[in-house]
Amino acid sequence: MAHRSRSIEEEALATPADKSSLCLHAGSTSVTFIWSGDRWEHVVVVLDGRRWRSVEGPGGPGDDPRWPASPPLVEVSLVAAGPRPAVLGVGLAGRSHFSLSVVACPDRPDTLLFEAAARIIAPAGWLGSTYDGNDGRERAEADPASPPPATVRWAYRIGAAGLEPAAGADGAARR
Repeated sequence: MAHRSRSIEEEALATPADKSSLCLHAGSTSVTFIWSGDRWEHVVVVLDGRRWRSVEGPGGPGDDPRWPASPPLVEVSLVAAGPRPAVLGVGLAGRSHFSLSVVACPDRPDTLLFEAAARIIAPAGWLGSTYDGNDGRERAEADPASPPPATVRWAYRIGAAGLEPAAGADGAARR
């Protein structure tokens, strides 16, 4: 079934009942969120054709089902964030809550900035975002050093330079 893409001009919010794909552009780089099964997955594409597809469900190191490979997003909204559009997502796995925001990176053209967080109440076996890309599996890994309960944050960029940690992020990008 084909999904209709919407722009921020058409609607400011995607409702949970509406599973149309959502797309955000940062110059020549784009991210498209697509409903798949019981959650949203996303694909980032850069001008030269490289792409990164989020890995959903188990797939983090150790494949522990309590700690998904990427934030399990069940609601995604396209919103106006000041002068820039943003995609905001929320979800949960077990008793942990996740959030993700995506905006055009303010200091790098053609690059998207991803900022994620997880509220944990048990020690985390794995927290981060996992992608299958042209160069294999890549991860932006959080550092869940804080004892629970805690909010763990990680940030990364995807653009012409590939997947890399964002300045000030607690996590690191890994292949």
